[in-house]
Amino acid sequence: MKGWIAAIIMGLCLMLISVCATNKKLTSENERLTANNTSLMERADYYETEAGKSAASVQKLELTYSELERNYQDVCQTAHDLNIKVKRLQAAATTATQTEVKVVTEIRDSIVYRDGLLDSLKVLRWQDPWVNVAGEIRGRDVELDVVSCDTIKQIIHRVPKKFWFIKWGCKAIRQEVVSTNPHTKITYTEYIELKK
Repeated sequence: MKGWIAAIIMGLCLMLISVCATNKKLTSENERLTANNTSLMERADYYETEAGKSAASVQKLELTYSELERNYQDVCQTAHDLNIKVKRLQAAATTATQTEVKVVTEIRDSIVYRDGLLDSLKVLRWQDPWVNVAGEIRGRDVELDVVSCDTIKQIIHRVPKKFWFIKWGCKAIRQEVVSTNPHTKITYTEYIELKK
């Protein structure tokens, strides 16, 4: 009789441990899905730094590999193009920018020697530390070479939970993106972490 009672108590303890483990797993999954919902509903914050550089801030998405394959084919295709298996990805970030430059310069006459003949054409040049524009005008035709240099810097950081002035734990993970080219405007950003 005592053996049966001990077996029943042992069985109940194992069931309690199993229920607690399942509850912890479901709570974690619920927190992940709630954070993803917040991230998807919240638009990225676009702003300028104190130095006047374009910046954006976005909360991370935490996806399973199957969610990534189902909803982000472009990321999976990029990994495939790089010969990286999707199951080996740790995180993926996408940032889109737009560069807009207003060029004001003078056109100069230039003489070139081409095919044994002297020819005149109009030349223009303009540059700053980030953009270089060079061009030629021949009659009604314009040929331009535009080179734009930019560095996109990404910072991933934790946002702590707050209660009055007390900060603790981790409320969310955010990505901050800054463009170093003052002509560039960040138009889109997204940060995805994959769930292990």
